Amino acid sequence: MNEGNMDTVIDLGSSKVKISTFDQKKKIISHFSENINDRENIEEISSIIKKLIKYSEKEISNHIEDINLIFDHQNFSTIDISIKKNIDHIKSPSELMFDAKQECTQIINSCYKDQRIIQSFISSIKLDKIELKKIPKDLKDYSDIIFEFKLLCISVENFSYLKSIFSKNNLEIKNTFCSSVVRSFNYMNNFKNEKSIAFLDIGFLRSSLVLFKNSNLQLIKNIPIGGQSITKDISYMMKIDLKDSEEIKHLFNKSETDFSYSGEINQEENSLTKKLITKKISIDLLKKVILARVEEILNLLFVDTQISGSIEKEEILLVLIGGGSKLFDKNSFNFENSNNFKDIIFYDETDKEICKSGLEYALKYNPEKENLIKNNKNKGIFEKFFNLFQKL
Repeated sequence: MNEGNMDTVIDLGSSKVKISTFDQKKKIISHFSENINDRENIEEISSIIKKLIKYSEKEISNHIEDINLIFDHQNFSTIDISIKKNIDHIKSPSELMFDAKQECTQIINSCYKDQRIIQSFISSIKLDKIELKKIPKDLKDYSDIIFEFKLLCISVENFSYLKSIFSKNNLEIKNTFCSSVVRSFNYMNNFKNEKSIAFLDIGFLRSSLVLFKNSNLQLIKNIPIGGQSITKDISYMMKIDLKDSEEIKHLFNKSETDFSYSGEINQEENSLTKKLITKKISIDLLKKVILARVEEILNLLFVDTQISGSIEKEEILLVLIGGGSKLFDKNSFNFENSNNFKDIIFYDETDKEICKSGLEYALKYNPEKENLIKNNKNKGIFEKFFNLFQKL
């Protein structure tokens, strides 16, 4: 099979690397993954990627030169920028949008020189101060347009570090996306009847919130607290090492425990209970430690957060994704505070599904499409007039 007919996606997580290669029909023809022991060790990560690429190339009998990269980072930042453009009737709506995005890039390059844009989103479009879901094809009745952008950025230093991992393996990064965001966009198709939906991705080192209203992106927020924080809390409070703490947390993932402050304990004889009794650990205290940290994550992501469109918590369906969210799979959490969401559910995603989300997003929002618009901007003025009269 020709390499040009294939797409490879790598999901670089904090604790695991996943790689999938797809054929031209978006069917997975190769998939491998491996856990990361030391996230700070660039040589280990580079070695894992080299190994997975080697396995993939052997599987598909072809050479992989470029990849679509999806990843999350605890230091992602979101910058909101509003761009107002006067309607130029010679330009198409897509050209106006492209111009606005170019202005955003110039602002970041000038005012946030230490930041690099990973993804850009339009959260609102206003024509003559009237908010619309999309730009109409005919703009002759309007005088100006305002684009509200959300720019997801990472420091130039962190991006350079990331890029060096792949350059060591002679891989070109074709597209770079935030894993939490692309997965949220993909999984949103499973909740089409929901007006307001939020995806909470609890990862190893960070937690991310992606909020939609009427299928439009409203908010992206990251905090540097994740599953590792829960493990450390257990270790500190129970006076046990991190390895045992992580094991206990994973046992909770497989249990069906009711997390509340009621003090009620399920004494069912299972592997979790036996291990806790052996180590003389209070189940009641352990549950409260986990519950307190999970509540803190929710509070930091939602409390004092200005949600666009005046979205009330009571109308939000909260969907939990990510490895750290597995605590919510079979266990029920009865929060003491005012997190009164419409409902809280756990979405059990697979490694292959995560990689496919990256491919789906890359195909739908491929930056190469913008290059076509950019090339059209080089047309002469008479050619533009000719194209305009053709449409009349």
